[in-house]
Amino acid sequence: MRAEEEYMFSVQHIVWFAICIAGIVGALYVLKTRRPSLRQVLTVCCVIAAVSEVMKLLTYTQMVPSADGSTLHLFIEWRHLPLHLCSIQIFFIFFTRLAKDSRLRETILAFMYPTCIVGAFSAILLPSIFSTTIPVSEAFRHPIAYQFFIYHSMLIVLGCYIAMSGEVKLRFSHVYSTLAILGALGILSIYTNSAFAYVTYQGNELLSVENTPNFFFTYRTPIGIQLTELWQWYVYLGILAVLVVVLVTLFFLPFRKQQER
Repeated sequence: MRAEEEYMFSVQHIVWFAICIAGIVGALYVLKTRRPSLRQVLTVCCVIAAVSEVMKLLTYTQMVPSADGSTLHLFIEWRHLPLHLCSIQIFFIFFTRLAKDSRLRETILAFMYPTCIVGAFSAILLPSIFSTTIPVSEAFRHPIAYQFFIYHSMLIVLGCYIAMSGEVKLRFSHVYSTLAILGALGILSIYTNSAFAYVTYQGNELLSVENTPNFFFTYRTPIGIQLTELWQWYVYLGILAVLVVVLVTLFFLPFRKQQER
């Protein structure tokens, strides 16, 4: 059994998954019953997102000595920067809460609708914290586990309520703007993954690359399949692109008839 499978199918992960589903269903039931405005929900999401990010900073910030050991420096590993799809949603949450009604705000909310749901669900299904931050044995003892699962559950609730609230005029044409934004962010991630890598040169010759981040999963698969040839990476990107197009299209299909009216 691979390491990814060990934490993915662990008892702790299954329990957390069940807790998240119960919390999401409960929150959506309350929202459907009370029908708060979308801005009110976004206000709560802003608070949760801010607390979540502060908790991440407190968890991941470390004191690292210089090469000669004479000084210590505060440092957060680049892979923890808010440049993953779910982390970027923080900026969108604050923008859509503070911005006035406009075509741009509508486009961003339409983008958030499928990406919050799919991105956060994928994160809960494949909790990377158990392979990169904490052992699965600390799933209920370490605060970052609570931050991770609560934050991603909140994103799913928000994505669902964007559609449920009826305040956003979702249209099938939002497929194109959503794919355009995802495509732009995906291309940008390829550059940032290289920019934040640990690179070793000898003169002008590139010798090795270590610890590249994997923003938007454009460098490595999320399930541990090794890519050893460049053509395999091209195939992986092609599969990823097709999957994104299919999922985004499916999310907006229910709004196709509304647009035709």
